[in-house]
Amino acid sequence: MTGNQIEVSFLSNNALPLVTAHTGSGQAPANTWPSFMEACSIQADIAEMDIRVTCKQEPILLHDHSILLDQHGVDELQQLPLRARLGAPYTEYELVKLEDILHEALRRGMRLNLDIKNGQAVNPTLSLVKAVGAEHLVYITGSTEGIEVDTAGISLLLNAPMTLIMGAWADQWEIESFCKQAREAGYCGINLHEAMVTPSFVEIAHAYNLFVSVYTVNEEERMRQLMALHVDSITTMKPALLQQLKHAARVRGV
Repeated sequence: MTGNQIEVSFLSNNALPLVTAHTGSGQAPANTWPSFMEACSIQADIAEMDIRVTCKQEPILLHDHSILLDQHGVDELQQLPLRARLGAPYTEYELVKLEDILHEALRRGMRLNLDIKNGQAVNPTLSLVKAVGAEHLVYITGSTEGIEVDTAGISLLLNAPMTLIMGAWADQWEIESFCKQAREAGYCGINLHEAMVTPSFVEIAHAYNLFVSVYTVNEEERMRQLMALHVDSITTMKPALLQQLKHAARVRGV
């Protein structure tokens, strides 16, 4: 990392929280082209997707690791019956190259949350984002260890460790230490499991000028609670519900 101090103002031109459509939140299976298009069609603020790489360092949309990734490039993996061994959806759906997603996102102006699933995918993914010129549309969650790429212009969010799920007895020192670590390491935000989000966590993060992204929230009451805490983005399998809540809040002038 090169001390990325990019702020996320580019994510903040819509009423907060931003609606991040979790991959697979529509009718299509996760990490497929139709799933991405569904996020676009409902006008979600951000489309989330999972990233892994093949043995040829090709970033693709895929959640689970497969030994096939260590043995084949994407062109080989596209062929049946090999592709079907990656999971049931792939008997019908082709693998999606991140490069194709980035070009379509640029054409549409669609923001992306790339959830990098392991360290092997970090540098190939960041390099591709920069090569395509999509830095302004992308923020990164998940694995961010071992970055060797110049990250200028790419927004990086640090995933909070699950040990920070502390509830009412949350150790303020631990929260502040984590937020300070994120800011000093050049992250522009943090990515929190919804169970670890407390008023003090959000307050401390914002005091460090960190964007607060929360995952994965599907219950209406929890959405309302997080909206009241002024988190910046909510990742959900029910983006239409969150959009409705945001609209209702705007009507009420909240």
